[in-house]
Amino acid sequence: MPGAGAGVHRAIGWAAHLIVATAGHVDHGKTSLIKHLTGIDTDRLEEEKRRGLSINLGFAYRKLPGHSPIGFVDVPGHNRFINTMISGVSGIDLGMLVVAADDGPMPQTIEHLDVLRLLGVQNIVLVVTKIDRVPPARVQEVETQMQALLAVKEGRVPAFPVSNNSGEGVAALISYLEQRARDEIEKPAVGGFRLSIDRAFNLKGVGMVVTGTATAGSVSVDDFVVLQPSAIKLRVRSVHVQDEKADRACAGQRCALNVVGDIEKSAVARGDWLLDINAGPVSSGIDARVRLLDNAPFPLKHLSPVKIYLGARRVAGRLFILEGGRRLDPGADALVQLLLDDAVSCCHGERFLLRDDSESVTLGGGRVLDPYAPRTGKSRPQRLGTLRALDTDSPQAALETLVVEQGQLLDLEKFRHSWNLRTEEMENVCGPSLHRIEASAGSLLVSAARWQQGLDTIPEYLASWHQRNPHEDGIEIQQLSSGLAITPEAPLLAALLGDLMQHSVVTLKSGRLSLAGYRASVSSKDVEHWRKWEAFLLQRGNDLPLLSQVATQTGLTRKTLEKIARIAVNDGRLHKLTDTRYATPQQLAKLAQLVSDLVDDGQPITVINFKQRMGTGRKLAIEVLEYFDSIRFTRRSEDDRVILDAELPARLFNR
Repeated sequence: MPGAGAGVHRAIGWAAHLIVATAGHVDHGKTSLIKHLTGIDTDRLEEEKRRGLSINLGFAYRKLPGHSPIGFVDVPGHNRFINTMISGVSGIDLGMLVVAADDGPMPQTIEHLDVLRLLGVQNIVLVVTKIDRVPPARVQEVETQMQALLAVKEGRVPAFPVSNNSGEGVAALISYLEQRARDEIEKPAVGGFRLSIDRAFNLKGVGMVVTGTATAGSVSVDDFVVLQPSAIKLRVRSVHVQDEKADRACAGQRCALNVVGDIEKSAVARGDWLLDINAGPVSSGIDARVRLLDNAPFPLKHLSPVKIYLGARRVAGRLFILEGGRRLDPGADALVQLLLDDAVSCCHGERFLLRDDSESVTLGGGRVLDPYAPRTGKSRPQRLGTLRALDTDSPQAALETLVVEQGQLLDLEKFRHSWNLRTEEMENVCGPSLHRIEASAGSLLVSAARWQQGLDTIPEYLASWHQRNPHEDGIEIQQLSSGLAITPEAPLLAALLGDLMQHSVVTLKSGRLSLAGYRASVSSKDVEHWRKWEAFLLQRGNDLPLLSQVATQTGLTRKTLEKIARIAVNDGRLHKLTDTRYATPQQLAKLAQLVSDLVDDGQPITVINFKQRMGTGRKLAIEVLEYFDSIRFTRRSEDDRVILDAELPARLFNR
């Protein structure tokens, strides 16, 4: 499959893979060097051959017996094609910095080196080309200059002087690269599959092919994936890895995927992402840590327009500086929010580059901390504390800080998507210090200590409240929430109460909470008030009064009536039809008998017939019938009703 390379197609089983990208100034011999190493000319375009410079990314592979091939990404060196260079070095293992002995380090050499460092490329090999054009002393001088620029803590960078004309020094470079490939540590295929597309084309007889370097997870033949940001579902029909046909592609591999689905080539652009089918959504707000280069030509002001390079994608946006003032100086770093003009797919830990809005210079780069950044409260102290906790490579450490130390209630699925963790991986990072709760909006994480504290505190508070309010049958949920020393978030409080009710520690009746088994003590005044209300109800017979009517006729206040109603409903002396109307069991038993009488007399249970039997108004008849529906004595069927449980009134209302 072109794009993954041509050659013998066979299934591969090697575990570790080495991807090498060239870097360096234009016309310093990168493409010729790749041809020496692989036998492949990566300048495929006629214009590239005519002009003698690389315009697009080139890909080549060196076979390595008994091991996965070495993949090479040849990037253009001309400053007009720096965007292409940036897209080509994402996800590589080794940067091969090429500098010509006659020219020495040039502006693009420095910029490409900055790009490698900003994208987190730790391993660099130096190649000094065109050694046949200069004296040996000049070769040594250039190498010394470059070693000073590279300045690694571990000592000198491996350096190889070569001639692309005679081939001198190439064998030593090949030997080094092959040994590096054999020593390469296997990259674990963790997380959901992620691939930033750097090429897409239609191949006759095959269909749509996309290429790129897999940066996370794995994908197999017949797996479904999603193309972002267009959110198109595709199926992987075939896979090529490192120039070989394969059943599966993993993180760290250069691969080409033949995908099928409802898609045209024009719908796929460089920088689009091919992702695991369960990947999180795209986002246009990203919280990150950014660092400007020491040699950045100017500082960045708050809300400066910039270009962001993420994977193979370039997008315009603005830099919202979250800490340290409204200016970021060369060599400084800060927490920022990237406000993007277009949505992108990214996850925690992914690196990006910043260039100025005109794309003339590379300014710096950074690392994604939260791909789903909030648009409000972005620079509040609590939010900055969250971002500092996320500034780690360990999801376990982040969870420990956020949930245990900071006491946050965390959205589990949002965190999982942010870190690109599969479901089973998310389970593995949730240790015993965390407790998972299910809420209406999804799964949440709270610290096990905070959860247990809630289970202990709520019953203790209720016991104290009952002692202070012996005549009240319970407390409203909102009153409980505000009364606790530390007000829990609504989902946490709901989960705590649900657990306590499930284990019969707490009960909820008529919107009020109480300890299970608790009964309010009734004062002599409450008894007097109840008797007055009960007498009035019995006097009214079928004409069930509203609370406002009870208050007017008995002289009792609305607050007193509501208090008595809660107690009476709890012990069964009253039944609540609506928020403003109550009835005794005796009254309801009589009204239920009227319904049964209609059936016995062969009449349909309609509002009109029932109203006539009650001898009251239409509104009251409707409220009574709807109450009977709610307790499942009757069920409405269009304009009539049917009896569901003829024995229910006897069980419910006989006292």
